[in-house]
Amino acid sequence: MSYIQKISNKNGDAYRVFIRNKGQKTITKTFKDRQAAKLFSAEIEFNSTLRDKYSTREVLFNELSRQYINEEYQGSRIKEQIQKLKFWEKELADIPIKNITSNNIHQVLQSLSGRFSNATINRYKAAISVVFTFANKRYGLTNNPVKNIPSYKENNARTRYLSNEEKTSLLEACRHSHWDKLYLIVLMAITTGARKGELERLKWSDIDFDRGLAYVHQTKNGEPRVLPLTQQVLSEMGKVDRDAELIFNSSIKPTKPYEFRKEWIKALKRADIKDFRFHDLRHTCASYLAQNGASLLEIADVLGHKQIQMTKRYAHLCVSHKQKLIEEYFGVI
Repeated sequence: MSYIQKISNKNGDAYRVFIRNKGQKTITKTFKDRQAAKLFSAEIEFNSTLRDKYSTREVLFNELSRQYINEEYQGSRIKEQIQKLKFWEKELADIPIKNITSNNIHQVLQSLSGRFSNATINRYKAAISVVFTFANKRYGLTNNPVKNIPSYKENNARTRYLSNEEKTSLLEACRHSHWDKLYLIVLMAITTGARKGELERLKWSDIDFDRGLAYVHQTKNGEPRVLPLTQQVLSEMGKVDRDAELIFNSSIKPTKPYEFRKEWIKALKRADIKDFRFHDLRHTCASYLAQNGASLLEIADVLGHKQIQMTKRYAHLCVSHKQKLIEEYFGVI
């Protein structure tokens, strides 16, 4: 039995052939056009020697890793993902994927302890896990050896966010920046909870001014999301030029985002704010929502978290929401 599946990846459309025969490993191969996929399928069906060759061929991890990047990966941090997978390719060398065990992976992860933080080790673990999930679909692999390996305990204690006084001082400092869009990008980071990279990639064509929405096509987890924009943000957008495709473009290279690190640091110094990163504006958004009654699910939706576990760092700030909930249901007992 054979069938052809159309897939879309960063290189465009492709066609993946699946050939299943009882008692044999599924044969699968990807082609750039449907006709080539049909020819391969027909050849395998009527050539038993070729069929046996493909059904018994052992797929090596190096090959699987590169196929995953080319065919499956949809995230926005491809360089970071490739770097992690190259590490795994070096560690697992030319081992057939069916022979890789949980113990193999666990030992490699243990070797990273002391060199990297637990959070970074977990990112390496996640990088190889998705490759085996891809192998389950691509080659009919029935087991993901990473699945039952527990994650390292992470210290998510840092939830640095701006006090109201700091927020006022920072926005005022941004107003006086040499870069006329610093105020806008900081305001958007606070009010949308978007990541720096998501904001930098925004184009004017991604903004729906009538509905007050911004469409983010590339996110950290690979899934697009929509950012509601406040009237203040929309008003500020109306004050900056739209000569380039990107909203926060470089004047020297208009197709690239502006590198505003120097302006950001100057604004922090002018506002006398210490120990604060641009990413902490995302924490600021979540913390303000929590303090004003938003639930963890609502905060997760705003931030684009796929797992509620990532949002639990803000649970201690949801006090007012909990008090309102308890009073609503039990206040008359």
